[in-house]
Amino acid sequence: MKRKIVWLVVSYLMVLTLLAASCAKAEAPATKEAAPATKEAAPATREAAPVVKEAVPATSEAPKYGGTLIVGTNANILNWDELYQGTWSLATNLALVNEELMSGDWTKGAAGSGERVWQEGGYSDSVHAAGVLAESYELPDATTIIFHIRKGVHWALDQNSAASRLVGGRELTADDIVFNLRRQFVDNPSSPNYNWAGAARPLDVSATDKYTVMVKAPQGFLGLTWECMADNVRIMAPEVAKKYGDYSRWENSVGTGPFILTDHVPMSSATYTRNPSYREQDPIGAGKGNQLPYLDGVKILIIPDMSTRMAALRTGKMDWDMYLYAAGDALQLIKTNPQLKYMRSLGGSPIIGMRIDKPELPFKDSKVRRALNLAMNNQEICDTIYGGEGEILGYKVVKAKVFEGIYTPLEQLPTESRELFEYHPDKAKQLLAEAGYPNGFKTLAQISASDPVLIDRLTMIKAYWAKVNVDMEIKVVDQSIWNTMRSKHTYEQIFAGGRSIWNPHIPASNLKGFDQNTSMVDDPKMEDYYAKMTLAFFDRPKRDALMKEMNLYVLDKSWYITPPIAYVYTFWQPWLKNYYGEQDLGIFNKTLSLKYAWLDQELKKSMGH
Repeated sequence: MKRKIVWLVVSYLMVLTLLAASCAKAEAPATKEAAPATKEAAPATREAAPVVKEAVPATSEAPKYGGTLIVGTNANILNWDELYQGTWSLATNLALVNEELMSGDWTKGAAGSGERVWQEGGYSDSVHAAGVLAESYELPDATTIIFHIRKGVHWALDQNSAASRLVGGRELTADDIVFNLRRQFVDNPSSPNYNWAGAARPLDVSATDKYTVMVKAPQGFLGLTWECMADNVRIMAPEVAKKYGDYSRWENSVGTGPFILTDHVPMSSATYTRNPSYREQDPIGAGKGNQLPYLDGVKILIIPDMSTRMAALRTGKMDWDMYLYAAGDALQLIKTNPQLKYMRSLGGSPIIGMRIDKPELPFKDSKVRRALNLAMNNQEICDTIYGGEGEILGYKVVKAKVFEGIYTPLEQLPTESRELFEYHPDKAKQLLAEAGYPNGFKTLAQISASDPVLIDRLTMIKAYWAKVNVDMEIKVVDQSIWNTMRSKHTYEQIFAGGRSIWNPHIPASNLKGFDQNTSMVDDPKMEDYYAKMTLAFFDRPKRDALMKEMNLYVLDKSWYITPPIAYVYTFWQPWLKNYYGEQDLGIFNKTLSLKYAWLDQELKKSMGH
């Protein structure tokens, strides 16, 4: 308890100290040439424009330069190199510095046309993609992708960084892209991206000239190969890895993005300063044509304790909390601080994996898996843990605007699938007896210490299972250990706290060889769906129909424990402008939209902060 109190005091003082550095103003830099428009080679299929609601309406104020944005997070930064840790977990700290070939188009979200909801996970969508380091791409045949690299992009030069001086601010070329794509998808089988790509891994990546990259895709996998290449790898300077071995140390950070990483204190903070030579301009609104970014810098504060982060928001010491709040805490903040801006959306789809690959464990039998789902009172979990703000059907395709036409509502599911989300303890006991466990069994679940909500939920599940004589021991482990367990599948029986990847056309949680497949599913029919969906990647109606069919097949198999999915809230201060609650601008790009954000420091001062 003493350590916790000391940490709370230190965290709060740290927030107060860092705030003082965030109020300096800067003059607007000179405007640079506008970036060329992105060419879209895929079919011009569009989704219906969703309705995006914001707590406080957006304004058309002229953006102002200056100030340091204070951002909170609950998770420690463990690495800086996607060769060792997945892009989904490194995106927060890398996206400000290291850019991708393409990302989600910010102007098609709430900031602009409203065609796309960027709060609903990292769902890949070529229709709403925008060029970043690639200004355009072509698909000349069924196995070839050609990226045209943007000319005049330079690596940021920080004279205080030996790694940056090594690169010298030179121009980015196609050879840099080739080095990174090959490093992730060809040359290093241990890379998380190598695993993520699966059968869509490129056969070859080469530079045909200084600004052109050609990727050869396996037959039938053009779409997923495009996705992996375009929006899954952050480009880093090759000479840094060649001299220092890799990018795992923050001091080796060199990028082309809007900010420069200038400091990192483990379990404390990461500091970014404005890249003065960044090329992009504000694409829309009152600031159209202004050189980006507007902010002088971004400070990410690592504050594991929720009460400390909430206090920082309440008192204006934090501008945005990246942590997604469950309804209970969120409603408290809304009540005490009605001036806060917020966005409500569905969180990640929660799953609990069971090792069905070990014949000595009970989970090999589908009757046992069904029994464990039937033994859970999902409505009570939703009401107790989520404050009633959730969806009982939380896997795999969920009730989100981006899945319109794919999602099958709970009441429309076949009876055997629908009852998996209902509470039937007597039937659970019957199935356990039929499977040879009339007296139940003992099991072990391992879960990350990073999210108390997930631990509370698992504790409730433990109590439900005890009623059908299943005795589950819960072992809480450090986040880094949990990450290793997932990637290497070293957990013993039950792996709790995982989330299904939003992209339903990549059935990663049910596909052999993927590290997200924590139940170790091995089903040839899933391989077949995977192949068909990637073949139809650019044919949206056909792909959607396959997704819908695949989802119904997966639900019936009961490969996972599938608790309800929660609605979550992200909060930011009213003086943070040009931010609309974006969570993933494309695939796993949580902080990317901050290059458009600005601080209204006069408003902040007028509000007493």
